[in-house]
Amino acid sequence: MKTDKRILRAIRDSSLSLFLVSFLSILIAFPASAAGYRSWLKIVTDLGLPTPPPGTPWEQLDMIANTFFVIALLVLLFVLGSRNLKRLPETKFQMLLEICIGFIINFFGGILGKHGKQYSWFVGSYFIFILFLNYLGLIPGFQSPTADLNTTVAFGLIAVIGVNVISIKENGMINHIKHFWGDPWYLGFLMFPLHVIGEVARAASLALRLFGNIFGEETVIIKITVLGVGLMTFLASKLGGFWLPIPVQIPILFFGMLGGFLQAFVFSLLTSVYIVTFLDHGDDHH
Repeated sequence: MKTDKRILRAIRDSSLSLFLVSFLSILIAFPASAAGYRSWLKIVTDLGLPTPPPGTPWEQLDMIANTFFVIALLVLLFVLGSRNLKRLPETKFQMLLEICIGFIINFFGGILGKHGKQYSWFVGSYFIFILFLNYLGLIPGFQSPTADLNTTVAFGLIAVIGVNVISIKENGMINHIKHFWGDPWYLGFLMFPLHVIGEVARAASLALRLFGNIFGEETVIIKITVLGVGLMTFLASKLGGFWLPIPVQIPILFFGMLGGFLQAFVFSLLTSVYIVTFLDHGDDHH
């Protein structure tokens, strides 16, 4: 009975958290990228969505539209999944949703520990949102917003800020500052700026790791697809105009599915570890 209530509550918390994370990421990632290749959502961008300033290097003019598309998809998924929740699942959809949410709670909750388990919704929301953003780029005609550094920097900043907010909530402002001040106290004037730099480095590490892997993965898929088109053109010239479709990019798509899952998992796992480091330090002061 307690498990059912916990899972139902987690579904609602995850929905709210997804709204918060996605909204903040769009606000921070607003100065997106420049006029490059377009997606199927070009028409949405051209209807009046904010367009990024020219001159930025990752060329995703439709990044905001693609992000909103994923948000709408997740909203629809969670609305349908939580509309008529029952204590005992009566539909396969609710059963699948509860299995996924239960796995996220139990896995990340086990890492966060007794005091941090209540924040598994924060980490789990990152995992779900980043996973869908990563997988969007595997669909022909769409782009992964996580292949743009602006998006991943937004995620990294929100994660680090969120971890510090959790630390202040759990440990209090005084103990949080003590964590940055370090031991021994007379070296605090050296340790404090180093800890601040360390937090900035954490955000940069999260952002660059996610961006580098997804951007590289999409670049490889695009290049291999272009290679396949060139190969088909060459064969057509040798076969008297007969086009032989050769989907040479198919194997790398399976690798992209694995890579997209791993990158969402690693980002969420590291965020969990950062939370634990603050909570453990707070326990030492209590």
